[in-house]
Amino acid sequence: MYFHTQQAIKAIILLLFCGFIFMLHHSGEIIKFINPQYEIFSQIASVIFLFLFFIQVQRIFISRELAEDHDYCTILGCNHEDGDPGRVSIKNILIYSVVILPLVTGLFLPYKELGAAEAVKRGICYTPNHEHVNHSEEMVTSDETLIEMTESPVLVLENFNFSAYVSNILAYPEMFHGKPIQMEGFIISDGAYSQDYPLLARFLVTHCVADAHVAGLLLSSKDEGPGGADGWVKVDGEINILRNNTNDDILPIILVHGWQRIEEPAQPYIYP
Repeated sequence: MYFHTQQAIKAIILLLFCGFIFMLHHSGEIIKFINPQYEIFSQIASVIFLFLFFIQVQRIFISRELAEDHDYCTILGCNHEDGDPGRVSIKNILIYSVVILPLVTGLFLPYKELGAAEAVKRGICYTPNHEHVNHSEEMVTSDETLIEMTESPVLVLENFNFSAYVSNILAYPEMFHGKPIQMEGFIISDGAYSQDYPLLARFLVTHCVADAHVAGLLLSSKDEGPGGADGWVKVDGEINILRNNTNDDILPIILVHGWQRIEEPAQPYIYP
């Protein structure tokens, strides 16, 4: 009877991946990595890892006959394909190191939510989606969200409507000129517009944090305002228009009437 070291390593890796995903779901921290809409897929992946682990366990202890005879090879490989079952080559060590790297970082390094520094590195888009630029009155009246926003006395941006509301305000800034608004987010100042007008923003996670991007609105204040604040703030104000004579951009901007510092919410990301 042989103890196949490499098969044992593969089994341990599968079990660790299964346990890591289960731990993220149990602690609720899975939403720091993926859109909650995909939780079921990660749960399925965890079950698959566990299933593969039990299959792999059967390949750890092999008989001498299996270790030496290629007739026992299957379409999934054979127990002696890596040569000496008790030896792990440098090549395989490197491969295993790459595979377990996400596990090591996930298990031993603290999680950090994306913030202003990461937003600046990823770049900030101040203009609306191209598909919204050439809008018509017919499009406006057919959009239920737009109708809801125009009829609302105050635009209160919350997690469930943040993406749609910001997108519409960016696309139709003149339509919402003078509309009161309440919004919270973190402050960004980069080398573009937000150098003079800080951006109040949130991260939108469509699939996972790898595709997270920034969305928000510029701020303007007659006094010191929230621009010098570091971290999360909540503002009350009204939507105004900022015209850029250089490139004819028309951007919405919140004229701040009041603001306050707030703690970072337990769920800082927006999942559109």
